[in-house]
Amino acid sequence: MRSKLLLCALLMLDSQVHADEHSMLQLSELDSRGQLLCASAMLYFDPKDRMPDPRHLTSVFHHLQTMQTDVQQLGQPADLDAPVQAMKKVFTELDGMPATRRQEYPLLVRQLLAHQQELHEAATVAHAGAVRELPAETSALLFSAQSRALASYLFDYQLRHYPVTDKEPWLLSADELQALDQDIEARFAQLRQRHAELAAELDKIRSSYQFVRGQLHKDSKRANGGAEFYLGRAVTDLDELALAVAQNSR
Repeated sequence: MRSKLLLCALLMLDSQVHADEHSMLQLSELDSRGQLLCASAMLYFDPKDRMPDPRHLTSVFHHLQTMQTDVQQLGQPADLDAPVQAMKKVFTELDGMPATRRQEYPLLVRQLLAHQQELHEAATVAHAGAVRELPAETSALLFSAQSRALASYLFDYQLRHYPVTDKEPWLLSADELQALDQDIEARFAQLRQRHAELAAELDKIRSSYQFVRGQLHKDSKRANGGAEFYLGRAVTDLDELALAVAQNSR
C-alpha cells in the first residue's frame, strides 16, 4: 500500500512539473510573440512606406492569434489577457485606417507599444514564478531564453528606425545591446554543447542570426525587412525546439 501511495505521489509530482514547464514555455512564447508582433507592425504601418509588404501584415495576424491561444490556455489571467485584447483593438484600428491617413500610424503604433510593454512586464513576472517551480536543469529554459533574447534584439532594431516619439525608455542602451549580443552568442554555444543531437537545427538558427547581425549594428535611416524575416523565423524555431525538448524529456 505504501509503495502504491508513493508511486501515485511521484506521478502527481511529475505531472505538475510538466504542467509548470508547459506554462513556462507558453509565457515565454507570449512575451516573444508580443515583441515580434510589434516589430512586424512597425514595418507594415510605416508612414513613409506607400507600398508595404503584405507579408508583414500576415505576420501580425499570426502572432496575435498565437498570443490569444497562449492566454486562453493559461486560463486567461487578467494581467495577461487585458494587454493582449488592447493590442488587438489597436491593431484592428490600424488595419482599418485608410492609407491616406498613414501619417497617423505612429500615434496608434505608440499605443500598441505601450500595451506590449504592459504584457512584457506581466509575462516576465509570471514566467519568473513558473521557472521557480522547475528544476534548475530543465533543458527547455535555455531555448526559451534564447527565443526572448532574439525577439528583444529585433524589437529594439525596428523601434530605433520607427518614427514614434518618446521611445527612449523602451530602447536598449549601447552597453545593454552589447551584453545582449554576447549573451546570445554564449547561449548558442551552451545549447549546442548540451544538445548535440540538435546541432544542425541550432546551427541553422545561429546562421540566420549571423546573417542579419551586420544589419542590426548599422546606423541606417530605415529598417530592413530581412531582419524581421530571419529573426522572426529564428524565434519561432527556438520555441518549437523548446517544446520538442520538453516533450522528449517526459
